[in-house]
Amino acid sequence: MDLTIILVLLLGFAIISGILYSVINNTLSQLNETIIALVQRSEMPQQVVEHNGKENSNALRLQACERLTLMLERINVPNLLLRLSPGTGVGAKEYTATLLLTIREEFEYNVTQQIYVSDALWSIMIQARDNVSQLIVRAAEGAETGEQVANRLRLMSSRQPDDAIGLGQAAVRREASLVL
Repeated sequence: MDLTIILVLLLGFAIISGILYSVINNTLSQLNETIIALVQRSEMPQQVVEHNGKENSNALRLQACERLTLMLERINVPNLLLRLSPGTGVGAKEYTATLLLTIREEFEYNVTQQIYVSDALWSIMIQARDNVSQLIVRAAEGAETGEQVANRLRLMSSRQPDDAIGLGQAAVRREASLVL
């Protein structure tokens, strides 16, 4: 082979190598810039997610406080008696069972709220439920009709010195104020 052909081939090879080097270098620079931009962009949403996550958590805790307040209102003896009047001819056992079942259903409906509130507040909710249930059972002792149970319940709940429902509502308000 002729020296000129070898020089032309080497020159062509050098030019092609330079072009390839330039293209590859440019592509790598763009890829690096893209990676840096993606990393920066991925850090920003995490901060927003963390902030939104705390807001969502607080919203869930407040919603749990609302639900527990509603539950306490629904199992409060005067409200319970308004919703479930005994009717004529209903026996004491049937009416007592209806009242206790209603309290149980209310509590079971809201049992999942315990994951959003403190253990102390949940214990107070359990105590309120148990207190109202015990009051119903005591009022039903010796009663023959549902009306007698209802009348005894009204009297006993009005004379109760420590109102478990009122204490529960105060505890829910304290818990909600901590969230706010």
